[in-house]
Amino acid sequence: MLKFTLSTLFFISIFCSNLSAQTVKKLEIGDKFPTIHGELLSHKEISLPNHCRGKVSLLIVAFKRGTQPQIDSWTKPVLKEFSMYDEFRFIEIPMISNFYSWISNYINTGMRKGIVPSMHKNVMTYYGSLSDYYTYFGVEDKSLCYVFMLDKEGNIQFMDQGGSQSHKSLLLIDKIKTLLNN
Repeated sequence: MLKFTLSTLFFISIFCSNLSAQTVKKLEIGDKFPTIHGELLSHKEISLPNHCRGKVSLLIVAFKRGTQPQIDSWTKPVLKEFSMYDEFRFIEIPMISNFYSWISNYINTGMRKGIVPSMHKNVMTYYGSLSDYYTYFGVEDKSLCYVFMLDKEGNIQFMDQGGSQSHKSLLLIDKIKTLLNN
């Protein structure tokens, strides 16, 4: 009886894991942004996209440390234009493997020291499994940042990767203006 129960549990767990693996797909415009739980550098635990509900939000995901110049190429023109709007939110999301969770306090403290305190509310660290997010975001190159602009309901209205050029920034700014006026 014990062998039967263990065998049954084993097959159910394989079946359930295959079901969840099948539901992970590359995101497209109009899709709901996937759930990511993390902690802002301001020490507040949040869950995306819930934290952004009711706001037009720019989310930039990074898997490697060297992506900051790419991130800045998006954020500088957008924050210059929209940082004073209450209906706009920006979150930078360093995605860090669960392997490093045991030193998360050390990593987060280092980030806090390197980022001006007024921006701590705009950086959320995630520690955990990355494989589903690689699929969601279509990650082929981990050295690129992944850019998502969400409407007030958490649906993706703009996606890109890597650094911005002026025409991409202008397109993103126009989309943000349109959504803020809706």
